[in-house]
Amino acid sequence: MKSGKALIAGTAAVAMLLSACGGSGDAAGVTSFDIAVSNASEPYSIPWLVGKDQGFFEKRGVTIREIVPGKGGGTTVRNMLSGDLPMADVGFTSVLESSEAGTPLTVVGGGTQSVYGLDFYALASNAGVRTINDVRKWAYTNPQSVTQALSFILPKVAGATQNVERVSSGGVGEGVALLEAGNVDVAVVPPSVVAKTDKFRVVVSSADYLKKFQQSVITTTADFAERNPDTVKAVVAGYADAIEFIRANPAKAAQLYADYIDIDVAAATGIVEKAVKYDNWGAGFDAEAIQQAVEAQKLAMNRTELKYCDLFQKAYLPAGVSTTLPAECK
Repeated sequence: MKSGKALIAGTAAVAMLLSACGGSGDAAGVTSFDIAVSNASEPYSIPWLVGKDQGFFEKRGVTIREIVPGKGGGTTVRNMLSGDLPMADVGFTSVLESSEAGTPLTVVGGGTQSVYGLDFYALASNAGVRTINDVRKWAYTNPQSVTQALSFILPKVAGATQNVERVSSGGVGEGVALLEAGNVDVAVVPPSVVAKTDKFRVVVSSADYLKKFQQSVITTTADFAERNPDTVKAVVAGYADAIEFIRANPAKAAQLYADYIDIDVAAATGIVEKAVKYDNWGAGFDAEAIQQAVEAQKLAMNRTELKYCDLFQKAYLPAGVSTTLPAECK
């Protein structure tokens, strides 16, 4: 497995190559492109599905062609940089680690601001793992991922003191496979999977410990944002409109999501309603959510401080959304 620095060094090289070749990710006037979305089968994708379906991006002159799935962590960053994908809805912790490794991205909008959908499950048949204090082998998806950071901060917040071995599974599906094989005690089992089976039992409900958490952010490269400011503003504004639509029309959003990932509409409705309940998405910046994610990443990286304030650029936010950053950023 590559180290975080080696991984980001590779993405930096790709980014320079794209710039030298004049790829669409660096050209001015880009208004039609695919977008990378972490774990697109999960609720991250719902505002993008709604925005596309309702024409919220197109009415501002931007066409989002396809949603390109990532697997979390640095993989979605690589998709953005190496796949000619100029913008992404990517895990915030991977953006932090990319910045620390010398490849800063520009955060132009909020994204997912709760821990809904990131609960850790055991096999229902595993009677020995009932609470967070029973977890000895904890699976997360990928290095630099939000799930890795959660595997550090959740035991701390819960006051769990046992030794925990953390295992990188390589993705959500791979983590479920490890769980089913009995190789780990808990792993993230996403709502789309839980909706289809009863063989898993929740052990760590992340929202019981963390009210807000910046799971993902809308990001791009500084060069693309500078050359295409109107495009970036249009995407973030369309995302904001989609969130408002979801809140007002959860049944319609659920139908789109059910069709997209091929699950029962009733199950999709439950997922959407819970996401709305937890205030899961936000186009703007939320200081508490950002600060909580930064603290989790400090634990995961064994750091006492991280420089992150310059990543956030308020200039691309639409009117009416939150613009608050942590106090240390002021």
